[in-house]
Amino acid sequence: MTVLDIGEVVRQSGLPASTLRYYEEAGLICSVARHGLRRQFSPEVLLQLKLIAMGKSAGFSLHEIAGMFGRNGLPEIPRKTLRKRAD
Repeated sequence: MTVLDIGEVVRQSGLPASTLRYYEEAGLICSVARHGLRRQFSPEVLLQLKLIAMGKSAGFSLHEIAGMFGRNGLPEIPRKTLRKRAD
């Protein structure tokens, strides 16, 4: 299984490590392992971070965005809510 160290996720996403830790505490993303004290993430976390950024730019709260992710971290987008928000 390929994993990305938190430093690599920071580099690729442009987000600070503190934001990644906060998102993890809020249940938006999850690490899959640890290497010492450093969090390790699956490559899919980069897509999740892009979706979080899009949700924030659309005016969704982090709580609302967290509700859009299923158990496996993949989006379960409430299309009706998105359409209402777009209007």
